[in-house]
Amino acid sequence: MSRVPLYMHKVAGWEVTNTGLTANQVERLEGHRVELEEKMVLFKDLTAQHAALTTSKQEVAKRMQALFREVETLAAFIRAGLRQHYGKDSEQLIQYGLQPFRGFRTAEEKAAKPKKSEASAEPTPAS
Repeated sequence: MSRVPLYMHKVAGWEVTNTGLTANQVERLEGHRVELEEKMVLFKDLTAQHAALTTSKQEVAKRMQALFREVETLAAFIRAGLRQHYGKDSEQLIQYGLQPFRGFRTAEEKAAKPKKSEASAEPTPAS
């Protein structure tokens, strides 16, 4: 079920006003009635165009999502191929935006390297 935009209530009011002016033939407002009728037709055309563009926009968004997934899959395949071609630890991977494997840090390396917060907390001896 599609939602009716709130401004359509105003459009219905315009139609009632136009119908009343047409039925009662108020000569003093005839020029304005014609202008109202022309602008109502234009507004309805723009409303239909807006609805068509909204539908088109949704279709384009779906196509973009599908294409995005395809490109991500292709990029992952290419990255895997680059790692296989150069080797997972090759520094040449950097030029493709990939992080080369540089090994795991051992427990000794982690313990030997002090954390920044611990190093800055110790006061330096004054000379």
